[in-house]
Amino acid sequence: MELWSVGNKLVVLFFVVAYAYFIAAAPSPWLVLFFLIYIGLNLLTHLFKNIAFKCFSMVAANLYLLLCTLYVQPDFILLMPLGLHELVASYSRRRLPMYIALFAPTLIIGDRSLLFLYVFIALLTLFNGGLANRNTGKIQRQEAQLDKMRADGEKLRKKLHDNEELIRVSEYMHKLEERSRLSQELHDGVGHSMTGALIQMEAAKVMLHTDPAAAENLLQNAIGISKEAIEQIRLTLKNMKPPVQQLGIHRLRAAVEAFGGKFGLMTTVVHEGEIERITPLQWKIIQDNVTEALTNTGKYASATAVHVEVKVLGKLIKAVVTDNGRGEAKIVKGLGLIGMEERTAAVGGTVIADGTRGFSVTTLMPY
Repeated sequence: MELWSVGNKLVVLFFVVAYAYFIAAAPSPWLVLFFLIYIGLNLLTHLFKNIAFKCFSMVAANLYLLLCTLYVQPDFILLMPLGLHELVASYSRRRLPMYIALFAPTLIIGDRSLLFLYVFIALLTLFNGGLANRNTGKIQRQEAQLDKMRADGEKLRKKLHDNEELIRVSEYMHKLEERSRLSQELHDGVGHSMTGALIQMEAAKVMLHTDPAAAENLLQNAIGISKEAIEQIRLTLKNMKPPVQQLGIHRLRAAVEAFGGKFGLMTTVVHEGEIERITPLQWKIIQDNVTEALTNTGKYASATAVHVEVKVLGKLIKAVVTDNGRGEAKIVKGLGLIGMEERTAAVGGTVIADGTRGFSVTTLMPY
């Protein structure tokens, strides 16, 4: 708004100077001095930051224009609409006081041509001031909306950080609970069994020379208890270990999501069919091939999204990595693609690369 006021004042000032010197009759020889004083008063208006000083300087500038109009040259009145508009706008945004202030000086204008110019400048000032106020209000609303969006974004970041912290705490608590459960299970089952076996072996040692038959029975019981304890340990560890297919697809999804976060890509991982048929070796090949394909996508494809799909078909395992990048009409096999083919060929599979729509790498392996 202040920049608008300065610009309009300069335009009108140049117009009034030209009008006073080239159109109006008998210009005063002191016009340059009076115009410079007016410019100085306006500079004070825009230099002051205190509201009271700004209003005082605006009143002084308008009174100065009135005195110059009455005692120096009537053309100075053409500068009053902008000064009056700025003064009234600093106190009120209502239209009626603005209209009264801007058109009151017409009562002291006797020259019709000067009156016409004054009314024209006053109307132009009202129109431009309305546009400036409207744009200023729009900017203020946008800034308020931007501040609100920043505050909301900060809240979301804080909430996300809190959720991440909660997830970390939950994972840590889950690990502690799992350790506690495993410790209690081993203590209650294996620990008691081994303690019983140890007691019987100690008794057999004592009775070995006095009652060999009883000592043999005790040792046989201890051996049986030890076998049961070992079997219990094996079952416990087996129950703890997740299935191969779960490990494979979870590791693959974690690797793809980590890649997407590093390169700023949207990633998706889906699977279909009986993925429990995939062996650990085949999961290793799929993981390595997907990693290599993702690396190429991040370096050369200029893509924004990557899709990874693992399917178990009738007699084949199919793993596809597809991006939405620029693709490649002619595919030149580098070390990465050659390495993928060699890994897959070791289990009787093959690799197909296609660059017609984006870039895709398909790994096919038999059961």
